Amino acid sequence: MADAHTSKLTRGIYRRGKIFWLAFQRDGKRRFISLETDDPLEAVRRANEMRAFRFPDQPTALSRVIDQYLAEKRRLNLYSPATARVHGAALREFAIRVDSRPIDAITERLAEEHYAALQARVSETTAQIHVRALRAFFAWAVRQQIVRVSPFGRLRLARITQPARVRYCTRAEREALIKAATDDDLRFILLCGFDAGMRKNEIIEAKAGWFDLHAGAVHLQNTPTFRLKDREARTVPLTKRFARFLQRYLKGRAPEDFAVRPQIAHGRGTYRWDFHRPYNDFMTSQGRRWVTAHVMRHTFASLLVQAGVSIYKVARWMGDGVAVLEKHYGHLAPKDSDIEAAM
Repeated sequence: MADAHTSKLTRGIYRRGKIFWLAFQRDGKRRFISLETDDPLEAVRRANEMRAFRFPDQPTALSRVIDQYLAEKRRLNLYSPATARVHGAALREFAIRVDSRPIDAITERLAEEHYAALQARVSETTAQIHVRALRAFFAWAVRQQIVRVSPFGRLRLARITQPARVRYCTRAEREALIKAATDDDLRFILLCGFDAGMRKNEIIEAKAGWFDLHAGAVHLQNTPTFRLKDREARTVPLTKRFARFLQRYLKGRAPEDFAVRPQIAHGRGTYRWDFHRPYNDFMTSQGRRWVTAHVMRHTFASLLVQAGVSIYKVARWMGDGVAVLEKHYGHLAPKDSDIEAAM
């Protein structure tokens, strides 16, 4: 009986980094709320308080408007499912903080307190991402005449003096991971990230027809169920080893089939199929838990720039702006002998 009671109290609570979060269902959708503590007992207490008083029976006025805002962003194709999930989590965390206050009673003081709480819990970069999501939401609410003024409009953000850290694998680490892949699905994921710089959902949504083995290129395109982050199709050259692997891996696939796990269709989740668990288990077994899908993409760009490949080419292959590439990877470029030649 004690075990059953404990299980009931802790259901939905999980740790993300150092902080406990609560997962729950509302309106047929899976939601996630930060419990803002690294203490397990405090996490259980806060989770039970939220269950008792804040959801799922009566969503607050603010949470209803947040749902309306996110639905409009998705309808206009301004937010990808992943962006809607991330920004939605930031907005709902603030909704929990202000509780049942009317939207027009949310003050600048509450905005300042929320920013301070974020600074105490997460990095300054992450705190400002949350604040920018809230600024965008309240700016929309002002345009919709839901509120007169944004409580985040005049909030002053701290200056970030250090650029965001871009961590990437060395060439030897990359090769060791690809060699150690335990199955073909995992090897496909690694080659998409390390050799083609593809984003996580691009890997999941990739169609077999994207991979043109005759031309030696992968053509990333929008599909009925997927939109590229920058909305524009792009082409990335295939490495010889990736092309050789694909000849075997894609055998028997129709062009419209998904390249990885084609038997899995879209459901209600963010991803058609999320390789999170097998991928993380593999990286943990290799002592490389820090190598996320995004780190593979960073590795692709970093090693190319270090090898002297033009940042303009790398930007085109990654689907990012040149300014973004220069900011994150420009310092990795080798010495340019053109300066010496001009002197």
